[in-house]
Amino acid sequence: MNTDLSAIRQIRLGDELRAWRLENNRTLVDVTAGLKGWNAARLSRIERAHQSISAADLATLLDHYGVAGKEREDLEGLLGDGPSKRWWRSLDFADSITAAFAEYLDLEADASHISEYFPAAFPGLLQTEGYATEMIAASLSAPNDEQIEAATELRLRRQSRLTDDRPLNFEAYFGEVALLVAGDKGILADQLRHVIKVSQYPNVTVRMVPLSAGRPGILASGVVLMRFPGDPEDGFVFIEAVGGMLPRRTGRDVRRAERAIARVTRCALSSEDTITALERKLEELT
Repeated sequence: MNTDLSAIRQIRLGDELRAWRLENNRTLVDVTAGLKGWNAARLSRIERAHQSISAADLATLLDHYGVAGKEREDLEGLLGDGPSKRWWRSLDFADSITAAFAEYLDLEADASHISEYFPAAFPGLLQTEGYATEMIAASLSAPNDEQIEAATELRLRRQSRLTDDRPLNFEAYFGEVALLVAGDKGILADQLRHVIKVSQYPNVTVRMVPLSAGRPGILASGVVLMRFPGDPEDGFVFIEAVGGMLPRRTGRDVRRAERAIARVTRCALSSEDTITALERKLEELT
């Protein structure tokens, strides 16, 4: 991804360029034919936000497309954002981070507001080291000790978004099942203490969906809805799936995620009642 453009804007620029091409019934080969310095592979990478594009190159491409007026202004305006915060690149194990997860990390770093729900575990931004290690070790990928350690370190570093100089507004929802499943009771107790502590941050809301909510409130999978500065009406969605979180970029997907989060919100306990439930469970464990 581009190091000079925020993740969300680079993705949207690529999506818009691809949409223009498809609406005009043009293939990658068609639109790059005769365009010096361009080929189908390069344009494909730009459309998928896997390669950067400079303002000069974008102007050349739009000239070639014949895009002008407001449409052109909107596309060129997507280059006018601040730099992407690709902090994870400095990690020793950065090369092992998949392209899909790198996209997630970039967007998480750019987001100003995240609403996240997981039916059977506490969201990653709330996890302690012990709980994260336990969860990662139990994943379908069967990671080795080195991979578990690296993934745990990455998960903990991500939590700086809750306390940095531009703290993320974080709405965290989790299912009551998270209180009932534990490989180690001591780890779960520490996790509960941590969630109770973090729930006191002014930018963090923690709410539990009780089992009594039934099927209407307990979604079959996790969902993450991200919002970005200067763009409160749009967003980016990730849906939990086998092997990781799948991105969903369209406005329709955002609206679906909004409805799903609204259902969860209606069925969840209040923040106060959630803390009471956590404290009650902590008493049972200790």
